[in-house]
Amino acid sequence: MKKYIYFHLTLLVMLASTLHVQAQQEKSLSREELAIQRAQDKLTRAQSTFDRAQAYLDDGDSLTTTGETMMGEAKDELKTAKDLQSSLAKDYASEKKNLEKQLKTDNRTEKDKVRTQIRELDTKYREDKRAADDKYKAASKKYDKGKSNISKAKEKLKTGKTKMKTAQKGLEEAQEALSELNGESEDIIKDNQDEDIDEEPGDLDISKDKKEKKKKRDKK
Repeated sequence: MKKYIYFHLTLLVMLASTLHVQAQQEKSLSREELAIQRAQDKLTRAQSTFDRAQAYLDDGDSLTTTGETMMGEAKDELKTAKDLQSSLAKDYASEKKNLEKQLKTDNRTEKDKVRTQIRELDTKYREDKRAADDKYKAASKKYDKGKSNISKAKEKLKTGKTKMKTAQKGLEEAQEALSELNGESEDIIKDNQDEDIDEEPGDLDISKDKKEKKKKRDKK
């Protein structure tokens, strides 16, 4: 319990220290500089929101591409597996039919041999058929996964477009606000420079006389 309290007190002290530093930094800035800093912070937040919305769109595009690729590959694999199933069934039926014809012999030894071949053929066919069925199931599962990815992609793109619309507007407004403040700041600097340039010669002479009189007083 003490460790828990100490941990939270430490966090509070760190937070208070951070806020104090930020407050001191803000006090040292002029009104124009503070406004620009806040506008820059707002622009940074708007950019982050925009990036998150873009990530939704990127994920949606990626899922769409992945889903389409998986479905395309799965279609080929399904066809291959189905052709294999048909081929195995056809070959099995043909071979078994030939072996069954050989059972009509009166030779007992030959009959036993053929029966053994039929059992071996049945076993091999079951194994081959199981392997072909597994390939078909895997391809079918892959197709469904691709289809699911496309469905998820549609949802992400829909959400991303909604988020992007808001984020785009916020980013543009933040950029415009910062540009306006930067423009105003440049105008203020220019106006101050113009005032210095426009100072009348008489004023400069008066200022010069005051400095000279001060120097004389300091010598005395």
